[in-house]
Amino acid sequence: MAKQSNRASARAWRPGRTPVQDVRATLGSLDCQVANLSTTGAMLRTRVEVAVGHETEMLLHAGSASAAAQVRVVRCEPVETAMPGAAVWRRQDFALGVMFLNGSRELAALIRTATRGVAGIEHTEPRVLVIGQDDEVSKLVSRALTEGEYHPRVLTHARYAISTAKRIGAKAIIVNLEIDPDFSARSVFDTLCAEPATAKLPIIMCARNAWLGATHRHYIEHKRLRLLLVPFTPEELILTLDRALDETK
Repeated sequence: MAKQSNRASARAWRPGRTPVQDVRATLGSLDCQVANLSTTGAMLRTRVEVAVGHETEMLLHAGSASAAAQVRVVRCEPVETAMPGAAVWRRQDFALGVMFLNGSRELAALIRTATRGVAGIEHTEPRVLVIGQDDEVSKLVSRALTEGEYHPRVLTHARYAISTAKRIGAKAIIVNLEIDPDFSARSVFDTLCAEPATAKLPIIMCARNAWLGATHRHYIEHKRLRLLLVPFTPEELILTLDRALDETK
């Protein structure tokens, strides 16, 4: 599959794998260690658990320089610290992944200075939530996303869509549900568009042309959903997703 040249601009944070030296961070009122840093986000370490989806201001400090950015927590996981011998480590740490929601010249300059000479970049594929039936279309979507350097999370029960999107830090949602005459799937789209955590995410709707009437098409345009007609090729799916992410940056 051909890789799109603009793919990098649509990516989530891509932290460096080498700890950043002499950089400190304050997340709201919480002091954090900076483990990894990139132009789109950072990995932090703290003693306090922070809810995924939480948005706040983060201050970065490197020497005498400092810069602020609004961030969203996209990952929070407990960290286990191995100690030599039979020693017991009672302190509980958490690894936080945050994504920058805005930027500035000061922030860009601080990041360039802090990451100069850092070896290697750990590429983290953007996570995409797939809501759909267990059929060939969902299997094609999952394969295409994996080959296109995305990380799919497939759900067959739409009731868990919101909580899963928050937990994995989804960058987009693909919906593969049968569109019946009563348009029962409409409740899924209404919920996604009304929930603050998913309202701004691009939503791609996979549907057969035969399912779509005038009412369906009006709804799709009104909700600004992106329509991908079945059957489609893996290249068409990735191109649609790339464009959707670029347009919602």
